[in-house]
Amino acid sequence: MKLYIQAVCSVGKVRTNNEDMISVGGVLLRDDSLEITVDVPEKDGLFYLLVSDGMGGHEMGEFASEYTLSQLKEFFDSGDFGTDFPDALREKVKVISDNLNAMAAARGMERPWGCTLTGYIWAYGKVYVVNAGDSRTYRYRDDILRQLTVDENERGMTHSGEGSKLLLNCIGGGSYGRLVVQDMSGKVLKGDKLLVCSDGLTDMVEEWQIEEELSFDRSHPADDLLEDAEYKGGADNISIIVAKVDEPFPPEEEDFPDENPAWDPYV
Repeated sequence: MKLYIQAVCSVGKVRTNNEDMISVGGVLLRDDSLEITVDVPEKDGLFYLLVSDGMGGHEMGEFASEYTLSQLKEFFDSGDFGTDFPDALREKVKVISDNLNAMAAARGMERPWGCTLTGYIWAYGKVYVVNAGDSRTYRYRDDILRQLTVDENERGMTHSGEGSKLLLNCIGGGSYGRLVVQDMSGKVLKGDKLLVCSDGLTDMVEEWQIEEELSFDRSHPADDLLEDAEYKGGADNISIIVAKVDEPFPPEEEDFPDENPAWDPYV
């Protein structure tokens, strides 16, 4: 499987501090962007696309997201998963969550450090979607955008539009750090577009608008979605990964010269 990936992590238009972070196969992004093509190992390797959003209002949210993704990179690089990768991953996230809670407590922080985590992991012939919190992972296919994760906040868990965005699960933040791991093997196909994002996108841009943007086969879909979120106000940090499976994004449109240029006497 080949992935054509575009990722962007932006502070947005309102906040001065970016608590989001992206990991593209261990390459960490904050206030940066990346375009890369990757051959995902079929059976004997590992690759991942992850977004972590430091919890707004909690001290050191930017540290929590970076610590989480850095610790996961070390874990993935170690290859020390035993015989059950999902269980090993859940246990690792639990340890990361406990560490964040303990570090905050040791420093007498009023609010524990915490973050969300979501995205795709390809590991040894399997494909997983992981989630803790209310960042989101989607799959776009046949003109339909499908959210593969559940927002683990009051609104999402109660299925009530009246509920708040209070997180009921996250990594650190005083939480247990429960990671949901879904086996999506055989459910990621050629031509799919995979979207991983923080709520800085989905709070600003309606799902139908995201779906419409992804229906256009453009060269920089993550940049297009970022522009939409910023146009709507960009109230939060914005992290976006778009990956297309086995089909490249189209090249940039060329600026063709005028077919009838004005005569230049100096040429």
